[in-house]
Amino acid sequence: MQKEYPSFIEQTAKTTAMLRSTWPVDPASIQHVVAPYRVCPLGAHVDHQGGHVLGRTINIGTVLSFAPRAGAHVQLQSTAFDTAANFNIGDAVDMTHWARYAQAAALALQEQYPLSRGMVGIADGALIGAGLSSSASVGLAYLLALATVNDISLPADELVELDRQLENDHLGLQNGILDQSSIVYGCALSLTHIQVRDHQVTAVPDPANMQEACWLVVYSGVPRILTSTDYNQRVEQCRQAAQWLEPDASVLSDVPLDQFQQKQGAMPGFLRRRATHFYGEVERVAQGVKAWEVGDFNQFGALMNESCTSSVEQYECGHEAVINLQQIVSRAPGVYGSRFSGGGYGGCVIALIDPEHLDSVSAAILDEYQEHYPDWAQDAAVYRAHPADGLQEQVANEQN
Repeated sequence: MQKEYPSFIEQTAKTTAMLRSTWPVDPASIQHVVAPYRVCPLGAHVDHQGGHVLGRTINIGTVLSFAPRAGAHVQLQSTAFDTAANFNIGDAVDMTHWARYAQAAALALQEQYPLSRGMVGIADGALIGAGLSSSASVGLAYLLALATVNDISLPADELVELDRQLENDHLGLQNGILDQSSIVYGCALSLTHIQVRDHQVTAVPDPANMQEACWLVVYSGVPRILTSTDYNQRVEQCRQAAQWLEPDASVLSDVPLDQFQQKQGAMPGFLRRRATHFYGEVERVAQGVKAWEVGDFNQFGALMNESCTSSVEQYECGHEAVINLQQIVSRAPGVYGSRFSGGGYGGCVIALIDPEHLDSVSAAILDEYQEHYPDWAQDAAVYRAHPADGLQEQVANEQN
């Protein structure tokens, strides 16, 4: 049986109660940010190269309940960690502490705006390190909360850019804007098509037969932290491939497809594989948009499978257990298609599945995974992921 994660309303009630019991705050001053996670069915490993991606926000994510406090000081607690966080806005990021995303958010925001007020806050999140963009989710939550207590209004595009700076400049992760854009622009009734190079975001509405498909998240039990993997190395290799094809290029989207096709035979093997994945994945996104528009879930699922195969064979990423879990999921009855998330270095597998097969498939997946990876399977779980709207803020706590 698949699990249902607690609703954002339930999470908000929990964080509100913890906030009030931890600090003597005025109940009327408590505010909340809901930052859902995202799944990325197509568009793997191409956002940092200016490619095209598809995202979907789901009903699993971060809830941050907070209240302003005098002085530029921040105090935080998280339901996922035993230690508290206390720091001044402007302090250097402590990369060993869970609050590094909050510290980085304060630095990124302070570079653009004067911050005179801090906050107290309680953060609650699920499946941290599962490859569902928990890092972008919590980073956006801290950015929006700090902006709110300092009376700063941040438009959507600026939130995306600030979170990119947070991760790229202050945490050293050279990712693109897939996660941030999916979360900020997400809609419960559509996929989000992001043309990263031009920063264009388009909604792809759900088809009329959406009742024939739903999303499944299968957590492998293998945590992933991209800053400790070869994620950044793969990004650099893609840039090297672009410069091999065109010396003035900085990313692969600078190089036309026909130029790659003409020169690929002479490329070093690993650079050719990275570029092959990029151009193939961009085409899969284009085909996926068309398949989604007409409700062709079999075709869409086949593209997800192809995307995952390319991630393993061309992009050459993946954790053994997660790669095999994707194969287990893809063989299950009623599964249109699946691919691993989180760069393949751990995390989860996302699947598009016929809802009629949910219960039987969930049990079968975990049973087979348990046979092959009993240690990892102890923490594995299957969740039905319902679509949700993107980043939201409640400026007044109606529950108080």
